[in-house]
Amino acid sequence: MQEQIALLADAMKQADYILIGAGAGLSAAAGLSFADETLFRERYPYWAARGRHSEYHMFSFHDWTTEQQWAYMADHISRVRFETPPLPLYQALKTILEEKLAEKDFMILTSNVDRQFARNNFPPERVFEYQGNYDYLCCTQQCSSTIWPFRPIMEQMLLHIDADIASIPAAQIPHCPYCGAPLRLAFRDYPAYETEKANYQSWLTKSEQGMLCIIEIGVGFNSPGVIRVPFERITQERNNVKFFRITVDYPDSEEEIAYPEIPRPIAEKSCSINADAGFVIQELLKIL
Repeated sequence: MQEQIALLADAMKQADYILIGAGAGLSAAAGLSFADETLFRERYPYWAARGRHSEYHMFSFHDWTTEQQWAYMADHISRVRFETPPLPLYQALKTILEEKLAEKDFMILTSNVDRQFARNNFPPERVFEYQGNYDYLCCTQQCSSTIWPFRPIMEQMLLHIDADIASIPAAQIPHCPYCGAPLRLAFRDYPAYETEKANYQSWLTKSEQGMLCIIEIGVGFNSPGVIRVPFERITQERNNVKFFRITVDYPDSEEEIAYPEIPRPIAEKSCSINADAGFVIQELLKIL
């Protein structure tokens, strides 16, 4: 384990560019886990009594009313986005990139929507939230490009949740004030998203000019097309690249199995570190 972390530290020092891919495993290592079954039973007893095990388990759940879906999302987003403070592990990663390796040109691609990078004051031009965030609502009919902050609407929903049926009243479902259609979470449908995407793609092109160190942290198979597959493809296509996959198996949870294996075609350019992201980041802090 220490040998692999030392290899990562050396690759980061030698690189001209550092590309970080951050998945749910990074936030889990920082203390924000979607696989916590005890927390789920305490916070969502209605759904636990009906066979749901965790917030991960709810991502693929569809057998509910619209009122129940909004009630769950309001509480889930409240916990993930607003109740959870900026997490120290993100600050540790920021220290590595901005202080220990201050001369390096870095970029972060994340599938997380918890806004931990923004809340820990990473430079916005160096972070691309591929799947957007929880902050806004938009019209399902796209009658306009207007977006609405979700937090005040969420807070009203939380006041009206009936815990016995895990539901809000129909009157609390948000609707577009222009056309009357239901609103939905905007995720990627906000004005700055395309600018952020173009900035990331421009950085990828620029990084072809030097040695690239790719570090994938806590990425599984919930959305492999966001980070896992593209990073493997970049590694395969480029010559001046080193790829590190930091993830840990979760043998006790059927929802969170990350698979630290490296595909054979990129094995010579790659290194798997089968360890908790928090441990790896703290070790990097010591040796960089």
